[in-house]
Amino acid sequence: MPEDPRERVGFWEELRRRRVVRLAVAYVAVTFVILQMASITIVGLGLPRWAFRVVLGLAVLGFPLSIVLAWDFDMTWRGIVKTPEDATSDPAYKPGPPWGWLVLVSGTTMIGLALWVLRS
Repeated sequence: MPEDPRERVGFWEELRRRRVVRLAVAYVAVTFVILQMASITIVGLGLPRWAFRVVLGLAVLGFPLSIVLAWDFDMTWRGIVKTPEDATSDPAYKPGPPWGWLVLVSGTTMIGLALWVLRS
């Protein structure tokens, strides 16, 4: 028996439903601000150069961890709740335009920036 096309959800739609895309974009934006502040304050306080690399390394290592946690859990007004497994049981799910390319570009840019800073 063929599968019902209304129940089939693509990978990018599932990322949007679980709010992983929103978290990834917010993480990259907040990390950019933190790295800018760190570069200014580390130089201003006279800390060693490796202090910035530590901040950058923690930011890069935190990205996959936050993505995994965003896949499994949602922040709601009721607190942290487990994300429903299927899209049909989630009343808040509305398919929209694919934002996967934005996540891919943001993640690639962040990794490229980290490698460039660590290399120089």
